[in-house]
Amino acid sequence: MNSNRILTVQPFTDPYDVPLPGLDLPGPVKRPGQGSGAPRPYSSTLDPTPQAVRRFWSRVVKAPGEGCWLLVSAVSGVDGYTRISWRRNGVSRTESGHRFALLLAGQLADGVVAEHRCNEPLCVRVDPGHVIASTQTANLRYAVACGRAGDNRRPATSHDRRARSVAVREALRHGWDPDAYAAASGITPPPQYPTLF
Repeated sequence: MNSNRILTVQPFTDPYDVPLPGLDLPGPVKRPGQGSGAPRPYSSTLDPTPQAVRRFWSRVVKAPGEGCWLLVSAVSGVDGYTRISWRRNGVSRTESGHRFALLLAGQLADGVVAEHRCNEPLCVRVDPGHVIASTQTANLRYAVACGRAGDNRRPATSHDRRARSVAVREALRHGWDPDAYAAASGITPPPQYPTLF
């Protein structure tokens, strides 16, 4: 290979690609349909709209009896929890599904975290055995005690939460199905008949 070869860079022509470092370009290029670039006004105290509440409940699939209530909705790529957003008068707010459930129950105050006692990330059932108002410290202690935090995760349960949440959402898209839920969540249901050994 000739080490004296000079590399020439062609001018940047596609306004939708990210340029290589060192290439000079005039200001940011917006894609067609993009807004002004200004952030949308946001409020962490915006009350849910009636439409957001209806949309939330229309996407909740309830397992029978004392089972989980699973929100089959948009799943965050960051943490694998569901999300719900709403706007009023140009102001927006987004909450995870379990925090939205606490908000509807009047239990979401400053410093409150939603703790999943049932260990199901998609559960939105506000109940002592499912989603409760908690503190960050108590939530972390519970996660460690259950083996679902940091280095304490058990290999059998350390699935990628986002992939698992998406699989559960898809399995329950048309309503409660215990077999589909078990397959998607990685939970093996107890056998219908006891084994001999």
